[in-house]
Amino acid sequence: MNLFEALERARATLVNLPWLPQVLSPLNPGLPWSELRKGNYETPHYFHSAIFRALFPVYAPFRGVPHLPSEVPDDTRSLSLDNEAWYFLNGICTDRNVLRLNGLALANLFGRRIYLMHNPSDGILLDLLECAAGRTMQIMSTLETSVSRLLEQGLREHSKVVLLVHSQGGIIATGAVYQLMERLSGDDSPLLEKLEIYTFASAATEMRLKGIYAEHFYHTNDYVARIGIAGTPGRFTGRHFRHRASGHLFNTHYLHSFCQGRFTCSDGHGSRLTGYLAANKRSRQPATRARRRLATV
Repeated sequence: MNLFEALERARATLVNLPWLPQVLSPLNPGLPWSELRKGNYETPHYFHSAIFRALFPVYAPFRGVPHLPSEVPDDTRSLSLDNEAWYFLNGICTDRNVLRLNGLALANLFGRRIYLMHNPSDGILLDLLECAAGRTMQIMSTLETSVSRLLEQGLREHSKVVLLVHSQGGIIATGAVYQLMERLSGDDSPLLEKLEIYTFASAATEMRLKGIYAEHFYHTNDYVARIGIAGTPGRFTGRHFRHRASGHLFNTHYLHSFCQGRFTCSDGHGSRLTGYLAANKRSRQPATRARRRLATV
């Protein structure tokens, strides 16, 4: 990041401050998988722990992505068993309890095993500051390298790799994919064609891709998106899906808008990711009808 880019990012951070109070609005705690609903967590302690970790800063800049856990659908009969690997990289204010809630929502929506890559939270104030600074506070960040290596392994072992990222995860994913594109050159470059990237409210200011399919979703009144992708849309390769709304939480706001079909693209065509959602719904219908028939016998 050169001086001009740093100044431009600082300007965007200040100009968009009036939108900051709306990052949690609307609250919608009653929505499925909402991060704000105590009953969605395994225990009340996990819910209170998530709130505590979001509010109080604990700055640890040299943590890498830990060993990947995964989440599967509640009904494992709907689990897709093809040779695809789906990963999720979280955004701000996300401890492991919230990350698991995000992963569970994605697993149920898409009928997939979701591998979770944890971007550890430093608390809301430091997380937002890192978003504003492009995470340059991490002098020797290991996060991008960790994500890059995990994606490369996935591309070598699977027929398709899908990476979903939210918020601050967009900054890390950009650096990781740049490393990946640099390493996978020459004879390995076709591996990149197996990668698909879907960002939600990316806090990055660019993601220039070559040979990689990408879709970007963001709320126009979301502070983090406004200092990221919404402020510099021309620097992002891929298709852009916008929705005039506020709210920054992944489950409560973005997945809700996504499932309601509220994001639109200027080219007038639908989203490939939405197609995956619809395909999972169709695959569950025959089994549901069969269970209903058995219940009536």
